[in-house]
Amino acid sequence: MTPVSCRVEVRWLSLCVGVSLAAGLGGCADTGDDVGASTVESDLATTNGLNTVNGLNTVNGLDITNGLNTVNGLNTVNGLMTTAAGRTQISYLVRCALPEGTSITKTDSTGTTYTFSGLLGMAPGWQYGACDQACQENVSACMLAHVNTTGVHIPLWLVSPATPIGWGTDPQYPNREGTFFGNIFYANAKSGTVDAFYCNGPGFSTDVVPGRLGALQAGAPYSDPYTSATDPNGDCTPCANIRTDGPSSCRADSVTFPTPVTVWRGQVFQAENATLSNGLAPIACDPGVCSNGYRVGYAGPYSTETFANVRSATNGARVLVAYYADGDACLNDDCPRYFNVSVNGGAPQLTAFPVVKGGNWNVIKGMPILLPGFVAGTTNTVVFKGDGAHPAPSLDWIEVE
Repeated sequence: MTPVSCRVEVRWLSLCVGVSLAAGLGGCADTGDDVGASTVESDLATTNGLNTVNGLNTVNGLDITNGLNTVNGLNTVNGLMTTAAGRTQISYLVRCALPEGTSITKTDSTGTTYTFSGLLGMAPGWQYGACDQACQENVSACMLAHVNTTGVHIPLWLVSPATPIGWGTDPQYPNREGTFFGNIFYANAKSGTVDAFYCNGPGFSTDVVPGRLGALQAGAPYSDPYTSATDPNGDCTPCANIRTDGPSSCRADSVTFPTPVTVWRGQVFQAENATLSNGLAPIACDPGVCSNGYRVGYAGPYSTETFANVRSATNGARVLVAYYADGDACLNDDCPRYFNVSVNGGAPQLTAFPVVKGGNWNVIKGMPILLPGFVAGTTNTVVFKGDGAHPAPSLDWIEVE
């Protein structure tokens, strides 16, 4: 199958969704707003941040026997459209289902208009028509692949036998994390449970970050059907494999799912493994919060963190994502911290890091920074240096998109 090569805009979304099969919208809180955007070449590349996804049927104002862009398909006066978390759920449904360049617009009972944009195109027919079994399985695999139980936003590379995504890997995403499949719209007729599954890829425990496979997860909506006494990690061997990109189909709960989505992750560079100077030191985080359990703190105006051997797939400008904590408590959270960031000895770029959550240093957020000067390969050096006047944020890890 030929991969779909396209240029997509990747937005850094913060999502918290809790939709149960029968009980409606659960008690999640939004974790933030868009913090930036980047443009990448992909087959497809995307970001995650969906806290959870459990079951979707005809409750909550969503009726999959009708199109998303119809009145009966997505009701505007009850259910998902009536709350911020519900509208975020809709944004991910549309993002997964419809292709880039398409959107749906809904006006709620207060007269407020919302536009939801497509991106991945896994079920384009759902815009005006019913979401059949193939549509449900395609969207389900896409939604499950985007789950991050901490809400931290992670760059992902997706491959799938589904034509809109297709095959093809990227050297910037070297770790095959895992594969996702199921049907989150209805309970399985035989088992009575919602089919939400994953299996581990060979890189599931490499460069682990919070909320993803291989990390300490709390409340993950999916389960691994392939764990056993001989394979406690539940790898994807039982799936059908026709190439190294990922499985071509997976079977579980008496169902064969023909369009699983496999996620490849980027290379992570831990701040505690960088060269640290001027008072910097690792600080243990609360369980499950930080990558590898630590962030680097005590960052003053003259602190410096140097990351060596950073990977870049191409020469030139790349988006580097710096994951950091800033729990300063100040009026209106208007007290950013600063780093000068440079690549391979180039001119430093002064970057402001806003407060993540005032009074709480155990919340991590990603800051995308477009930086020139990368060279293809694994020899890049990235330096974070204080600006000489302000304190600097507490770094957790970095990766290049």
